Amino acid sequence: MTGHGSRSPSARSHEGEGGLRPFPARPGVAAAPAPGDDDVVARRVAVVTDSAAALPDSWRHAFETAGGFALVDMPVLIGGQLHTEDEADRASSLVVALAEGRPVTTSRPAPGRMRAAYRGFEEAGFEAVVSVHLSGELSGTVGAARIARQDIGIPVRIVDTASAGLAQGLGVRAALEEAASGAGIDDVARAAHEASARAQVLIQVRSLETLRRGGRVNPTTARVGSVLQIKPLLSLAEGKIVTVERPVSLSRAQQRFMVLAGEALRDAEPQRPVLCVHHVADPHGAREIGEVLVDRYRPDAELVLSELPPVLSAHVGLGTKAAVVEGPTSSPVTHGVKAPQSGA
Repeated sequence: MTGHGSRSPSARSHEGEGGLRPFPARPGVAAAPAPGDDDVVARRVAVVTDSAAALPDSWRHAFETAGGFALVDMPVLIGGQLHTEDEADRASSLVVALAEGRPVTTSRPAPGRMRAAYRGFEEAGFEAVVSVHLSGELSGTVGAARIARQDIGIPVRIVDTASAGLAQGLGVRAALEEAASGAGIDDVARAAHEASARAQVLIQVRSLETLRRGGRVNPTTARVGSVLQIKPLLSLAEGKIVTVERPVSLSRAQQRFMVLAGEALRDAEPQRPVLCVHHVADPHGAREIGEVLVDRYRPDAELVLSELPPVLSAHVGLGTKAAVVEGPTSSPVTHGVKAPQSGA
């Protein structure tokens, strides 16, 4: 197996009639040639990721159709019961559990699942695998990947994106674009790292309590935030969660979220940059936010809406919104923010 929902590994995809590109075309990036072209380039490097990449369904379908891609699910335990990606009601069960305050925990993927994905690509004739994952500061997934690659007969390069959500997903897409050109492992891994590092992440949470229960923020910080009714804006720096601002009302937090995300989008350097708005069971609210940001700050942006996967929403809670802006940008959301020291 190559992870739930993945196609069987193949070194060269077989697209249907019509010349569908294997994933969304990017300005300045050549798409993989359609099968049948004389100059078709066989993919040498496969790409594996985990479900924290929060890939929109359309992206994931395109990646799987193109081949050379696998996604490994991350387990979620709701009230002590394991829920897998196969279950259609997992997201709704999670929402109910969060609303009721029942315990929700997450786990890294089993190394055996990841090893199966790597082995499948080895048997399909790929020369190497680049495995692109959630920040090692937030999850043990990178460690699981290191265990999984030990008995694989081809090189497996692990990329710790130091990020999550579609910031990680942008790294996956960049890696696949590079692999589609026939690039080797070094260039594919570099593309993943750089795309994820340049992406801007801004998170608006209703409270720090869910993050505190998951051990992602300091308990004292969470208690102070609760007492003062702080509605923090968060980001990621060096793979860790950092506080960008501390608004003391929800309306102020929403206002500053729009301003900071909008400025990052306005000053993003890519042509037609991606703006992704993540949400937890609120697609209409996410669409409204995204459309306002695009209309107000960057009409040429590519708007993507993506529900946070359970492995992430379990830690940030209901009401969370997050914006991911494809970078680099001259207005980073973490401008002036210091990353926490190791062990803090």
